[in-house]
Amino acid sequence: MPDPRIGSELAGHRIERVLGRGGMGVVYEAVDLSLERTVALKLIAPELAESPGFRRRFIAESRIAASLDHPNVVPIFRAGEEDGALFLAMRFVAGDNLGTIITRKGALAPRRAAGLLAQVTSALEAAHHRGLVHRDVKPANVLVTPEDHCYLTDFGLVEDLGATTGATRSAEVLGTLDYLAPERIRGGATGPWTDVYALGCVLFFALTGRVPFPLEAPESKLWAHVSEPPPRASDAGAPEAFDAVIATALAKEPRDRHESAAAFAAAMLAAAGADTRGAAADSARGLAAEARGTLRGSDAEALLDRLARVADRVKALHDAVADDPPERILHRIAEVRAGHEPAKAERVDALAQRLAAQRRAQAQLETLSAQLDRALAELDTACRRARAGSEPDLAPLATALDQLEPAASA
Repeated sequence: MPDPRIGSELAGHRIERVLGRGGMGVVYEAVDLSLERTVALKLIAPELAESPGFRRRFIAESRIAASLDHPNVVPIFRAGEEDGALFLAMRFVAGDNLGTIITRKGALAPRRAAGLLAQVTSALEAAHHRGLVHRDVKPANVLVTPEDHCYLTDFGLVEDLGATTGATRSAEVLGTLDYLAPERIRGGATGPWTDVYALGCVLFFALTGRVPFPLEAPESKLWAHVSEPPPRASDAGAPEAFDAVIATALAKEPRDRHESAAAFAAAMLAAAGADTRGAAADSARGLAAEARGTLRGSDAEALLDRLARVADRVKALHDAVADDPPERILHRIAEVRAGHEPAKAERVDALAQRLAAQRRAQAQLETLSAQLDRALAELDTACRRARAGSEPDLAPLATALDQLEPAASA
């Protein structure tokens, strides 16, 4: 049956087609008529919109989410009410969500899974610092561009489990059961720890292609989250190092989980033989490629070329450190000292020199990563202005690259 809203106008947007449906409502591709730009327009389900408490929180938390200036958060252009309908206008992201990608193509390679989720954890860490808990972290809410750049969407729009009733509970909560933290089931306090639990579930799904507790009955899923031990991703072929990461994230008690989204990311990326610095460099080239469709002109092209080259150099340095990290060299030094091989002193000396070189490279990488983050923030600001119809100021990005390039070439 055709959607009656297709072709209609709402709050200055012409609705073109359905992008997706869920318990929260329907997401459409639409055109912002005043700026002539394509957006994703989410209309909240009527049974949720009828709740005065939900309406108030929807507006309040949408404002907070819109204030999150982060490369991995979907920009929100407008939120409000029109003819009784609650709506949210967001950036239109070309690509698929993580759930669709894994359903179609199967489990992800560990380093790719970690690289994608590192971007999600970065977005969550920024949100948590602003006092915003997502509460609905799941693959369907992670949008992935063809360049593997991730956007986390749907911040703060989910009622707590204890506050949902009737049709709302069956429609919304059932869609989230596979990633639902025990405290939400018990009616306890939610916080960043709730998102950490969901991150562990999403990581398991990304590595194995199945949810942690693949049970049919909703009651069985709820019981498993509260009572069953976390599954082992290694049973499905993932590296064993991920088992401890997932087990910690899926701890039944919040105090036993990773202390933050950033701590989860560090453990996950260590298990993958990567770290957040490499993930940032990986995403920088994707951001530069994506920005070419937003920023126009030869000056912008030149800056984006420079950014891509710097990202490549940072990634090369990251890979060199990751291939032989200082911790591994220290372990080899201890083994040589404890052994009886010939020329032990010379071997220890050579390893010590290698350790010093890798520590210098690691320190350089940390400096470059911080500078790269600043450059990406300036790029994101310029793109936001361009998408809003304003003239982007490229000078801050140029300044950031002027500081970054010499250090990356050293």
